[in-house]
Amino acid sequence: AFVCFGKLPGVNLAGKLLNEPGQPERQCVVIRVEREKEVGHASAVLLETLRCRADATAERLGPEHRFALLALSRLADVLVARGAFAEAVPLRRRVLEGHERHLGPEHYDTLACVHNLASVLHYLGKRSEAEAFYRRALAGKEAQFGANHPSTLTSMNNLAALLRQRGKLEEAEELQRKALAGHEAQLGASHPNTLIILNILAMIVESQGKLEEAEGLYRRALEGSESQLGPQHPHMLTFVNNLADLLSKQGKLEEAEGLHRRALEGKESQLGPQHPSTLVSVDNLAMLLCKQGKLEEA
Repeated sequence: AFVCFGKLPGVNLAGKLLNEPGQPERQCVVIRVEREKEVGHASAVLLETLRCRADATAERLGPEHRFALLALSRLADVLVARGAFAEAVPLRRRVLEGHERHLGPEHYDTLACVHNLASVLHYLGKRSEAEAFYRRALAGKEAQFGANHPSTLTSMNNLAALLRQRGKLEEAEELQRKALAGHEAQLGASHPNTLIILNILAMIVESQGKLEEAEGLYRRALEGSESQLGPQHPHMLTFVNNLADLLSKQGKLEEAEGLHRRALEGKESQLGPQHPSTLVSVDNLAMLLCKQGKLEEA
């Protein structure tokens, strides 16, 4: 792997403009990998380079200079991308504390740091603390930007997901409905992101035993995805599977069987017969066939 580190006034290897007029001059780390087996080594080199840059920037400008905090934040991002969540937490705390002192608790960048810390705590399973930070981020963003701002909707979705995991289903449903309304207003009812939110809402509603309402929501998500994504898209296959599971619970076994077969065929085509998701669909269809008494085929 070849590593180049320094200020690049033009563009990076992807052609992205690094230093736009009026913006602080950015630095770029470029790693060129010649062989696939070098990817792991290159990733480690990148991480060490970012560590050195964060330390050097803090020493040169001070640990709470905005460039030092930016370098620390980028290091934390890479750690999160590598799954090193525990190591990223103290870095994200330091970045948040620096922003709070210099920008104030309600500044957009501070609220972004609050959300980022919440997300890594969420990954680590520290759900109580993550919930508190998600709530803070959401309240601040709603107050400043409104309920339908993309950043607000991101925090809303993440908090709803966490509340669902913690069994706080009524509040999770309320937030997910707000998020759905926001996505519909900003993106339209048939946008793929809106359909994902609709599917999640259906799952929350189903978890509360409201099966008929959940069925309607799943069908809306499925119908929208058929026209927007196509019959073999992974999201589409997820929606097919979720509706099939619900119909099975309701005793609508014939329609459920057709949907399970459709999901299985799509996954075999897109992922292969041995992919874990494909094997889950095999199990789902087999269990449904057993429920119908079709033991030989199962």
